Amino acid sequence: MNTALEKVNDKVFQIKYGQAEVFWYEKYNTSKGYKEYHLKEPELRIYLKKQGFRNYNSEPVHITGNIAKKVTSEDIFKHALKYVESFEEPGLEAMFLKKGETELLKNKAIIISLPECEIDPLSDTKTTSYKYYRNGIVIVESEKDFQLKPYEKIKGFVWENTIKERDFELLQDEVIEKGIFARFVRNITNNEDHFNSVCTAIGYLIHTYKDQRKPMAIIINDENLIDEGKPQGGTGKGLLVKAIAHIVEKASYNGKNSDFSNNKFAFQNVEETTAILLIDDAPRNFDFESLFSVLTDNLPVEKKHRAVKEITYEKSPKFVITTNYTIKGDSSSFKRRRFDIFLNNYYHSGHTPEDDFGDEFFHGWDEKEWQLFDFFMMACLRSFLSLGLTPYEDEGLRLKMLKNETSADFIELMEENYNLKNISYTYTSIRENLIQNYGEKYYFLEKNYKIIVEWVDRFANHKGYSIQKGRIGVGKTFLFA
Repeated sequence: MNTALEKVNDKVFQIKYGQAEVFWYEKYNTSKGYKEYHLKEPELRIYLKKQGFRNYNSEPVHITGNIAKKVTSEDIFKHALKYVESFEEPGLEAMFLKKGETELLKNKAIIISLPECEIDPLSDTKTTSYKYYRNGIVIVESEKDFQLKPYEKIKGFVWENTIKERDFELLQDEVIEKGIFARFVRNITNNEDHFNSVCTAIGYLIHTYKDQRKPMAIIINDENLIDEGKPQGGTGKGLLVKAIAHIVEKASYNGKNSDFSNNKFAFQNVEETTAILLIDDAPRNFDFESLFSVLTDNLPVEKKHRAVKEITYEKSPKFVITTNYTIKGDSSSFKRRRFDIFLNNYYHSGHTPEDDFGDEFFHGWDEKEWQLFDFFMMACLRSFLSLGLTPYEDEGLRLKMLKNETSADFIELMEENYNLKNISYTYTSIRENLIQNYGEKYYFLEKNYKIIVEWVDRFANHKGYSIQKGRIGVGKTFLFA
């Protein structure tokens, strides 16, 4: 009798749910006089797989078509609960609230056992870059016209949070510099070489491919550097970085308050899709050397109450530093890890971009302005793919940098009294002359002899001199050759 009843119940169950995905079964409890629902864990796992839930690097993701987003166990539970609720059976809902919580939120075995993604995310290569918009994927290659392809035409998945919520328009090259942002970049640069240098730096930062042989941080500074504790901002550094962040994902850090040497949670803001790591407003004494290891190797990301996760060098973000001071360091180790771009002082506290263009940047733009912006940024990317990073060489700028790495008084003294070759000078005489001629602001040199040695080395490097070092009595000497 019970067997016959069970067969009838099974038949009713099949008719009731038809072709629906079912990860539970019903059983009539004769002693209690009502129907009970029971969870079928293997079928729940199958359901989640068919719904596109996977693991990527041991973390759950949800893939729809080829668009992926990271999810939590709570997201997965809510997804399944919503499906259960669609059947409008209170008993079924009550069962899943209890059993689903146990299997998906507490035990998590089902989630952990979901298969790893069968495909990898679409990634930039050395010669090709992909940028994601609402209406498709923009493909950028060296010296080629841009292509716009539908998402379903590409192999690999795309992270949902990298897709811009706007359309990309294929325009003519004649309008590349017609937009507000392109004209802004023209204003903050001095000439064609300077403009191209800034454009290739923009392209470098939005190209997510990383070359192991060229681990480079972009340092954005002002041409008219003013040391002596009176930095001048407002030249457009912030707008430049904001523009880049409208193309790729950014993690931001306050350069004055962040410790990248001793804080194990220093990079906890970095996610899988982070393309640039901004260190904003780095102070005068910023320790650039503290970044050497993460510029050239994997990036350790430790979040509170979670295990350390290493992002490989190839997938780790590129570094960009903004500062109002000179980031000091001119050894070969420093030089091969940095690319400096300097903005002129066309804009300052008394003359802002809004004075020229009216609308608030980005927030006040209409659809056409965004199209011009995106087209210009893709042109910068194409320039980088064609030319690489192109430095801007300017003798006046090099001298300004030297003065800020040493001091204007020191340079004046060296030019007037120590700028002859094949004559031996003492380091002590320079220190004494600075104190005698310029007063107490150079008293600190009496306790730090090495500073003068470093300054003389920088001066010699700027002039293209070699240095022969020696000693007379108790004093050290140098000779420019």
